[in-house]
Amino acid sequence: MVVRSPAKLTIADTGLSNSKKNNQSTKPVTENKKTVPKTPAVQIRSSDCQSSAPMRPGLNSSESPQLRKLSQYEKVCGSGIINQLSFFVAMPTTAGEASEYARNVAAQLREFATYGIAPLVFLEPTTASGLVDMKAFRAGNYDTVLDAYFSALKSAQITDQMMGTWVSFPEGNIPVWTSVDPGDFVASVTKTVTFQKKYFPSSRASIMLDTLSYPSAANWNDGKAVSLLPYVSGIPGGLIDSFGLQGFPWTPAANETGSNNGAPKNYLRVSLAAEAARALNVKNIWLNTGTFGVKYANQSGRQVGVSSAQRLASLIETVAQAKTLQAGGFAVSMHLFAEDKSRVPEATDWSYWPSGQSGTSASTTAFKTFAHDLQAANIPLWLFDADE
Repeated sequence: MVVRSPAKLTIADTGLSNSKKNNQSTKPVTENKKTVPKTPAVQIRSSDCQSSAPMRPGLNSSESPQLRKLSQYEKVCGSGIINQLSFFVAMPTTAGEASEYARNVAAQLREFATYGIAPLVFLEPTTASGLVDMKAFRAGNYDTVLDAYFSALKSAQITDQMMGTWVSFPEGNIPVWTSVDPGDFVASVTKTVTFQKKYFPSSRASIMLDTLSYPSAANWNDGKAVSLLPYVSGIPGGLIDSFGLQGFPWTPAANETGSNNGAPKNYLRVSLAAEAARALNVKNIWLNTGTFGVKYANQSGRQVGVSSAQRLASLIETVAQAKTLQAGGFAVSMHLFAEDKSRVPEATDWSYWPSGQSGTSASTTAFKTFAHDLQAANIPLWLFDADE
């Protein structure tokens, strides 16, 4: 997942596959940090985020870093506040990878099932050797491998319910993969989900696209908020169960000119999601977003900070965007990206507290208020975050 400026792009990869590549540690810089004055702040209000769902004992000793971090969210809210938890997986291109990847993913799916947690699985077209060629994928070069992969998951005693929801080729309309061609995307998603549901007919499949679409996979020029219909037209009816729209805040560095991408209504154009969902004949829409506390965190002279009140203001506006979709007859969920990525090249802290320090972070209250407001609006909260 990436965050960009409408004019000048800075890649902020939030996918697990690239996180592994960018795992070098860099001490964050603390000098020369400016704050973002663009978003009007709101007064931080203390809200109870406790839900009726019970806490899940034992999460903090899990193998999965996502499950371990989830234990902190449950402690903050005193309940099982998160409805769905996400993780990222690579796409196999050889028989050996199909077997290996399926074995590893099956172990994670089983652990999620142990705690009764529904997974949201982002299947990215990446391997240990690089990006998957979407033209070759579309042509059927990996059909045998893909079939073997889902067959291996089935043989590992994974059930349809344990599979949860899979998102193939996420953010396929921005230049993170080898193609932004809608034809490649439609064909590749259709192919992948067809194999998925061959073995797991009751599992769920979703599409996630960014608010901005780009004309070329070679650069970050000319991204525009235009209709997403080209990326969903031609997908067989009944194959897709929900639609996801992605949008994140962005701001230029402290030593650069330019403006940020504004409020959630700008970077989460929910009208685009509604149009695409209607074309797919689905009633379930989810929004993938987050707010950062510090951007360019490990880059001296470039840091930009956002106050907890400003973050809450953006979160509240995000809830308002979700309510707009509800008013249009859709069932809406919110996927929050909240990992601290300040020590990798992305250099952005999306978290609301340092790991294990929720009691001392000012942004903890912002998160609790956000979670409270989502509950009040009957909007399930999903999460990506991972323990360090």
